[in-house]
Amino acid sequence: MIAYFVYDGNKDCDIVVLPELGCSVPVDAERLKTFISVNPDFSKWSGDSCSGMTPESFGTIVAIRDDCGDVSVRNGRLWQQRMEIYLGTK
Repeated sequence: MIAYFVYDGNKDCDIVVLPELGCSVPVDAERLKTFISVNPDFSKWSGDSCSGMTPESFGTIVAIRDDCGDVSVRNGRLWQQRMEIYLGTK
């Protein structure tokens, strides 16, 4: 299952969009840790309905993650910024 980490610049917030489940999930430190963990299980996540919406409709795609693969960062500057906000890392 593919998960999209998306930054919504209008609301200054982050969400993970799971098109296969038709939902979006607000990001906090624990969600981010799970998103970057070795074996995330996105199938157990639930959130706001987003059926029929593309990840891009929520904002800027920062990273993409398949629950069987690695994180693929699409916007390095935003990824670093978001990591610092949630995890306090540089």
